[in-house]
Amino acid sequence: MEEHLIIQEAHMKIITILLVLITFVGISFSQSFDSEHFTIEKLTNGVYTAIHKNGGYAICNAGIVDLGDKTLLFDCFISPKAARDLKKAAEQLTGNDVKYVVNSHFHNDHIRGNQIFPGAEIIATQKTKELIEETEPEELEYEKKVVDDRIKSTQREIEGETDHRKLEEHKMWLGYYKAIKESFSEYKTILPDKIVKDTLVIQGKDRRVILFCRGKGHTESDMVLLLPEDKILFTGDLLFIKNHPWLGDGFVEEWIEYLEELKKLNVEQIVPGHGPVGETQNLDKMISYIQTITNLVDDAITNNISKEDLRLTTIPDEFKDWLLSRFFTLNIVVQYNKKSNK
Repeated sequence: MEEHLIIQEAHMKIITILLVLITFVGISFSQSFDSEHFTIEKLTNGVYTAIHKNGGYAICNAGIVDLGDKTLLFDCFISPKAARDLKKAAEQLTGNDVKYVVNSHFHNDHIRGNQIFPGAEIIATQKTKELIEETEPEELEYEKKVVDDRIKSTQREIEGETDHRKLEEHKMWLGYYKAIKESFSEYKTILPDKIVKDTLVIQGKDRRVILFCRGKGHTESDMVLLLPEDKILFTGDLLFIKNHPWLGDGFVEEWIEYLEELKKLNVEQIVPGHGPVGETQNLDKMISYIQTITNLVDDAITNNISKEDLRLTTIPDEFKDWLLSRFFTLNIVVQYNKKSNK
C-alpha cells in the first residue's frame, strides 16, 4: 500500500510539472512571438489578443480564441502579410487550425486578411457582407489613385516632426498606406459565407463563444464577441481606447445605446478595435467622447457657427493625448454636415 501511494504521489508530481511547463510555454510564446505587425497578449488560458504594433500592417486588433478542438479569430487585419503572421500565431498558440474568422464590420482594416484562411468559415452579418461587396471595389480604386502620394507626404511629415506623439501617429499612417500598397498585387476580396442574424453561439470542446449584433453603431452593423465564462469581450470598433474613433460611418445615438448595453455584460477585460486592452470604464470614456462631439456640433448649429470656424475647435484636454487625432476635426465636420442637412 505504501509503495502504491509513493508511485501515485510521483505521478501527481509529474503531472503538475507538465501542467506548469504547458502554461509556461503558452506564456513564453505570447511574449516572444515575433511579428513586425502586432504583439500577442494573453488574456487567459486559450484566449489571446493580437495588438497592432505601430508602423506595422495589422492596423486593428484581433482576437484568438481556442475552443479546444478548433480556433476562432475575431477580425483579421488590413494586410494579407499581417494575416499570415496572425494565422501562424493562432495555430501555434492553440495547436488547432483556424476554423472561424469573424468580420466585426466592413472596414478594410478588419476584413482584408480573409483570403489567408481558405478553409475557415468567414462569419459576419448580412449587412456587413453587403457593405464589403458594395464598398471594396470603389475603395480599392480610390486607394490606387492616392496611396503613392500619401506615402510620400507622410514620409515628409516624419522627417520634419519633433513632437513624439505626432511622430507616432505619422508612423501609424505610413504603415497603413504601405500595407495597402504592398497588398495590391495579391489582395482578393473574400466575402463572408456564414451569416449571423443577431446572435450565434459556438460551443467548442472547452469554451463557449457568443457572437451578437445589436445593429447600428460604428457602422450600420457591428458584431461583438463575448466569452461569458471568461468575462472577456471583443468589441471591434465600437470601442477605441486612447485613440480617437472614426464617427464618419457611425450613428451616434444608436452607438451610445449599444455601448450602454455592453456595460451590462459586466466583463473584466475588453479588447477594443484600436488601442490597449481595457475594462468597463473605457466604455464610459467612449460614450463621453461621442457626447462631446455631439454637443460641440449642436452648440455650433444653435449659435450659427460656421463649419470653417468649427474646424478650429481644439481637442478637449481629456482627449488631447489620444492617437488618431486627425479624426477629431473630421468627426466634428461629418456630424455637422449630417445634422445641418436634416
